[in-house]
Amino acid sequence: MKCHISQELFVIYLTGISENRLIVMIQKEPAFETIPPAHFKRLLEISTLLSSTLDLKQLLDLVISAAAELTDMEHASLLLYDTNTGSLNFVATSNEPGLVGLSVPLNSSLAGWTFRNEEPLIVQEVTHDRRHYMGIDEHTDIPTNSLLAVPLQTKGTTIGVLEAINKRNGGACTEQDITLLSALASQAAVAIENARLFQQTDVISEVMHELKTPLLALRSAIELLERPLPDEQRARILTTLKSEGNRLTKMVQGFLELSRLDAGKVRLAWEPLDLLQIAQDVAYIQRAQAAEKDISIKIASSTPSLPPTSGDADRLIQVLLNLVSNAIKYTQEGGQVKIYVHPEENEIYISVIDNGPGISPENLNRLFDRFYRVPGSEGFTEGTGLGLSIARKIVEAHAGRIEVQSELGKGTTFHCILKTYNSDSQ
Repeated sequence: MKCHISQELFVIYLTGISENRLIVMIQKEPAFETIPPAHFKRLLEISTLLSSTLDLKQLLDLVISAAAELTDMEHASLLLYDTNTGSLNFVATSNEPGLVGLSVPLNSSLAGWTFRNEEPLIVQEVTHDRRHYMGIDEHTDIPTNSLLAVPLQTKGTTIGVLEAINKRNGGACTEQDITLLSALASQAAVAIENARLFQQTDVISEVMHELKTPLLALRSAIELLERPLPDEQRARILTTLKSEGNRLTKMVQGFLELSRLDAGKVRLAWEPLDLLQIAQDVAYIQRAQAAEKDISIKIASSTPSLPPTSGDADRLIQVLLNLVSNAIKYTQEGGQVKIYVHPEENEIYISVIDNGPGISPENLNRLFDRFYRVPGSEGFTEGTGLGLSIARKIVEAHAGRIEVQSELGKGTTFHCILKTYNSDSQ
């Protein structure tokens, strides 16, 4: 059964998202009159979900999931325009995490054509289209057959492209698919811009607040140096200047790294991983820090042969260095830090386990917040409070996750969880 619904009713349903854009679109797209009622209902549900979150990653994942569902396509991707490089960057995709961060040229890609012409695009045989960017094929084992692409537009500006690929059961893409994808893109563009604005305002506020402390310390130290002081006091002040200067540098570097990860501008070097070797490399790098407190680092695995997985080895070493360094800082002298690698179903866990003081439940929930430091940890660490946020972003870029378990007085365990793959299919 087809749905014959009045234009006024559909505009009322979506006017809270982008009224002017949708009125024009409805006038141009009579195909709306033939959309089944179930699709209207689903668009309404998605509209509500899009307007209920300002978390950019959650929002992007929701959009690509909805794009594939509404168009009955196997996968979907979302690309956003980078004003600094003049290219489109994959920021979310359902078919291959290795695509996230990949830059696509505007002048030699299907997404670029859609962006430049500000028009929807249907391609039934992608491999026969000269506009197809071959660089994509190097980062995914899933061939692109059919493709739908629509521009993401808000307030008269195109900010990116929403794509869906490979019609299920080998069917052909239709104009109705484009109509549905365009309706979703109109809502998604506004939601993405709102999330970006909120994120930018929120992060800038946090950064300015965190910068105040080292800046005030530097200012006070400089003012003291302008006075006649004994050499011993002058030496202490110079030590403070160096310490606070290093802290500022790390904070700015961490903030820039986090911003690049948030924007999907970090390219991962995907390759097969030897996780036990990575654990050994991390233990070797951290041996000096552990030796200062007579802490041993033990590496163990539940099996001598781990299932295959892939990712960026250097980035995962960065994650584990942060976790192991924190474990050493919080573990008492003579204690132990353990790196335990073990598979569970279709995942591999890299667990960093310490026997430190543990973390209370109320603090556990905020561990991955930017600039957050557990109250009372000043005697253990002087970090910037960005390390765990960066670690989580890197693991999520691998389509993985980080989990933490802790009990006061018994220690803490961080799990870095990655997906495995079937080597026969690679």
